[in-house]
Amino acid sequence: MAEETKKKFKYDMVADQILEEIKRGRWSVGDKLPSESELVSEFAVSRVCLREGLKKLNVLGILKIVQGDGTYVNEINFTEFMKPLLSLMSVTENDIDEIYMVRTLVQGRACKMAAQYKTPEDVEYLDKMVEQMEDAIAMNSYTDYALVDRKFHNKIVHMSKNRILIMIDETFREIVDGYVARINSDVTSIKKFMLDHQQIIYAIKDGNEDFAEQIMQAHMEYSRKILHQTLM
Repeated sequence: MAEETKKKFKYDMVADQILEEIKRGRWSVGDKLPSESELVSEFAVSRVCLREGLKKLNVLGILKIVQGDGTYVNEINFTEFMKPLLSLMSVTENDIDEIYMVRTLVQGRACKMAAQYKTPEDVEYLDKMVEQMEDAIAMNSYTDYALVDRKFHNKIVHMSKNRILIMIDETFREIVDGYVARINSDVTSIKKFMLDHQQIIYAIKDGNEDFAEQIMQAHMEYSRKILHQTLM
C-alpha cells in the first residue's frame, strides 16, 4: 500500500509539473511535448510514472496523446470538461432559482457588454432573429421559435467578447434548454418575450448599456416566474 501511495504521489507531481510548464508558457496549445525519454530524464521518474502522469492530463483534456506520434497540448474546453459533472446533477424545482440566478447574471452582463461592443452586423443579425421568431409564431411553430430564441440569446453572449461568460452560458445551456422549452410553448408568455426582445435590441442599438442589462435581467426574471407556474 505504501508503494502504491508513493507511485500515485509521483505521477501526480509529474502531472503538476507539466501543467505548471504549460501555465508558464513553455508549451502552448498545439505544441508537441518532448519525447518520453527526454521527459523521463527531466523529471527524474520512471517511464511508467511519466506515462501515468501524461494519462491523467489526457483524461482532464489538457493533453492529447496521439498514438505513434506524440503528446500535444490540447485546447482546454471548460464546457466539455464540465458536461460530465453536470450530467450527474439531479436538478429539482428548488434548483431552478439558483440556475436562473446564474443565467440572469450572465445574460444581463453580456447584454450590457453587447451594447458596448456591438457592430452593425451584430444588430442586423439580432433583427433577423426577431423576424424569424415572429414568423415562427405566425405559423404556430413553437419549436422553430425556441431554436431561434436560443440563437438570439447565444448571439448576445458572444457579442460580449468575454470568453468566461460564453463558457458559463454554454455550460448551463443543456440544463436550461429543457426548461426554456416549457415556457416557449405558452402563447401569452411568448408575446411578452417578443416585446422584451425588441426592447433589448433597441437598448443595444442605442448603446444604452445599463438599460440593456436591466431589460435582460427583467426578461430572465419573468422567465423564471413563468417556469415555476408551469411546474405547479
